[in-house]
Amino acid sequence: MSNAWDEETDVVVLGYGGAGAAAAISAHDAGARVVIVEKNHGGGNTRLATLTFLCPIKGPAAKKHIRALSFGTLEEETIDAFVEWGSKNIEFIKQLGGETEVCPPGPTFPKAPGSEAMVRYRVKGKEGELGGESLWCLLSQNVDQRNIQVYRQTIAKRLVRSGDKVVGVETEQGGRRLKVRARRGIILSTGGFEYNEVMKRDYFSGYPIHAFGHSGNQGDGLKLAQDVGAELWHMKALAAPMGYKFPEYDAAFIMWMPAYGFIIVDQPGRRFCNETGLEKYSMWMEVARFDIGGLRFSRIPSYLIFDERTRLSGPITRAGHGANRDYKWSDDNSEEIRRGWIVSGREPAELARGLGMDSARQLGETLTAYRKACRTGEDEEFGRSRETLVELGGRLYGVPLWPCLLNTQGGPKRNARGQILDAWGSPIKRLYGAGELGSIWGFLYQSGGNLGECLASGRMAGLHAASEIPLA
Repeated sequence: MSNAWDEETDVVVLGYGGAGAAAAISAHDAGARVVIVEKNHGGGNTRLATLTFLCPIKGPAAKKHIRALSFGTLEEETIDAFVEWGSKNIEFIKQLGGETEVCPPGPTFPKAPGSEAMVRYRVKGKEGELGGESLWCLLSQNVDQRNIQVYRQTIAKRLVRSGDKVVGVETEQGGRRLKVRARRGIILSTGGFEYNEVMKRDYFSGYPIHAFGHSGNQGDGLKLAQDVGAELWHMKALAAPMGYKFPEYDAAFIMWMPAYGFIIVDQPGRRFCNETGLEKYSMWMEVARFDIGGLRFSRIPSYLIFDERTRLSGPITRAGHGANRDYKWSDDNSEEIRRGWIVSGREPAELARGLGMDSARQLGETLTAYRKACRTGEDEEFGRSRETLVELGGRLYGVPLWPCLLNTQGGPKRNARGQILDAWGSPIKRLYGAGELGSIWGFLYQSGGNLGECLASGRMAGLHAASEIPLA
């Protein structure tokens, strides 16, 4: 080994979440020696995710559907590769010793052509495992069983090039340098940039947008890729429901309503959407409109307004995934009222003042118009269905609503082999990408798509990196 390197291996995987684990397993099983570098402890957004991963049914329908959701942001060969590898996700889980079951609902956009090919699954786990824990436990156990070296709390500082090839990585662990040579390839699977405020402000259409998942997702891999000339894609794409952000917690809480007695209004106090007809992961699109007259994003924040019966129906958030999964939200939302997170008022004017809204009068007029729609059974302006038009009664409650990120999708562009491309569209030799970092989901997002992509793109990148001719 050259004195310039502290360690030498075949494949280096940067980032130990679902994509990194799948990549490491795939490369190892293809005969490569693998080292994983992880700046935290491992798990990333996979461990904090919802229950499901996508396993599309292979065929023309799946390709047609992914093409429809991408709105021209994907090449045909990339769509083909995702469907090919993604359709084998169940087979991969079984090879790892896991059991799966179908997890409805299926297609997020059932009206788009080919939606019947979108099928979601979950890994059966132990009792009490939440969200993506069962999938992460299966993946990490398989990494351990293969004795793959994992350097935790180790930060990748710079990719090392020799001529036109990426040949290694400089890392730092507790102030100590560790320089690792990769004889075959390096795989970037470091996640997104949900916690990088500068990147979010630069790339997103609306701001601020708070984060929901893993705090380690700060755009590290994106910077590493840019440093060696990578092209970027899908930087404005994201999966973001609406949620709540409180100063006591760095991460947001997702909105999940237990009953229909609620509306959503903008800062002046006006409704602007069918509150019960919003697709969860695309909610941010409804609030990203910039108000030219007011020179502001007048829907960021918006305000959730609900009544006493809805308050007593259950928590207004959903536990089980996200960074705040250990917080026990009260069953009747009373503790959150006591904390000051939820504001209450006897009348619309009192509630509007408590929330700091623009106009108490406008909120009152909005509630009057909504009451009329409930009584007639017709929401003429926004088309809310008759069965969801529930009149608000009694004491009123409100909380600011923000777009809250499950995932960013942008990052270095990769081709149908998982190779990261430079600004001219040519592969950067021996550099691969997987997972949320440079995801294929360039516009609309199918539920379970990121975990499905972690498994598919991780395996693909691992196999192709392991197949590179080793450096001398």
